[in-house]
Amino acid sequence: MYLLLAVICAFMIALGQIFWKLGMERMPFTFTLTGLIKFFMNGYIISGIFMYVTETFLWFWLLAREQVSKIYPALSLSYIFVLVMARVFLKEKIVFTQVIGILLVVLGVSLIVKK
Repeated sequence: MYLLLAVICAFMIALGQIFWKLGMERMPFTFTLTGLIKFFMNGYIISGIFMYVTETFLWFWLLAREQVSKIYPALSLSYIFVLVMARVFLKEKIVFTQVIGILLVVLGVSLIVKK
């Protein structure tokens, strides 16, 4: 169960990044008062922050109950989630080397968390 929750954390991290990317594509970021107000009123940015805050509290809960060496490797799955979500939501292209990287990440995580 703990490993599944760690994978959910990785998914939430990836989703937060996709929300932030979508938010930044819809408005230029400036370090002015008006720019900061618009930034924090952007629904995608708020959604990304929500994902990160929620994931952080779930992660704290997990850390209190499981060995970090068992659950932390699952966070590297966020790379895979980002790649897939970027393809689906942002229409980014996936190249062969990225597929090889995904396979290596999956292999690495499975070797580390194997009982």
